[in-house]
Amino acid sequence: MNFHGYLFRQFSFNTLLVLASLLAVVWLNHALRMLELVVNKDGSFFDFILLSLFPMPLWLIIALPMAGFIGVIWTIYRFLTDRELIVMQAIGISPGQFSKMPLLFGLLLTIILSVNSVIILPYGYSKFKELQTLIRASIPKLLVQDNVFIDIADDMTLFVGERISRNKVGRVFIQDARNPDRLVTLTSETGQFLVSDSRPLFILSNGQRTELALDGSSTASLSFETHMLDIGQDSSTSSRRNILDSHEENILNLLFPPDTLSAKFVNDRKAMGHYRIASPFLALCLVILATSIMLHGRILRETVNRRILIVALLGVLMQAGLILSRSLTASSPFLWPSLYLIILLPMIFGLYLIVKPTAFTIFWSRFRPQSPIKTLRDEQ
Repeated sequence: MNFHGYLFRQFSFNTLLVLASLLAVVWLNHALRMLELVVNKDGSFFDFILLSLFPMPLWLIIALPMAGFIGVIWTIYRFLTDRELIVMQAIGISPGQFSKMPLLFGLLLTIILSVNSVIILPYGYSKFKELQTLIRASIPKLLVQDNVFIDIADDMTLFVGERISRNKVGRVFIQDARNPDRLVTLTSETGQFLVSDSRPLFILSNGQRTELALDGSSTASLSFETHMLDIGQDSSTSSRRNILDSHEENILNLLFPPDTLSAKFVNDRKAMGHYRIASPFLALCLVILATSIMLHGRILRETVNRRILIVALLGVLMQAGLILSRSLTASSPFLWPSLYLIILLPMIFGLYLIVKPTAFTIFWSRFRPQSPIKTLRDEQ
């Protein structure tokens, strides 16, 4: 029990270390773009943290299988180079018994990724898109300065006499020329920025609204106590998202999209649904391949590095093949079984090598360089 616990701690530590490194690289690139958005729209530091963390379940789909793969390879390599595996074999622990913990660890990663793909990813990415849309629709209040004319939207100019608070200004003048047939001028004592239903609004208090036809045929003036002005780019449309991103949908909605969905999105969503079902098993498949190739058969010092190279290339090819298969399935839906075969076939091959260690010896002998003396002896 202590031995298996020791193995599990080694696998977990190395995997978490690699995962943190991979996520740090992706997060840094993503955080810089989110920081620019938050600063331009005068968002809070809390908004920046949420925008940085909500997409993390999407990154885990690719990062966690590779982290577990590298973690298992590194742990087994250290056991081989430090001769710990020889000591374990001396006390009666065979490579087959050693393989049980990597397989259980790969199964644990698959369970985590399955929960992430089915539950966490749709929720987290939906919150990310909602917050991103809300911030993009907000007013860049940092650009609102006292006694300066500012274009806050197309054909809309704002002038404020004073800044009362973060969202409130005083002595407001607005010229709205978004309607090609008339020019609207508004003045008020105070104004307040807010966002409702993903639309940026400006609430004016105690002011006057003047409307002038551009051909000079008519004019109208109206005093008001409160007036709500939509200062979005197009007041006739809503910025609410009508079509959800495929990462926001649950798997059933992806595999069986509604009939109202445009045909160009149907195949892509079905491909994403199959990908989100198959991708969690990539972690288990990669761990099985790493364990079967690294452990079984006759292990020589000069062949260890070659084994690492081969298993690493297989891992990269499988990850790339899975992503490529998803793209091909989006354009050719009949290819959806390839998403599962790319994982299932290598998994069966790896399990066969674990169950039949002699098969690995025969397979590996074809790639191991033969000694000239042994070759001469075989010829005689």
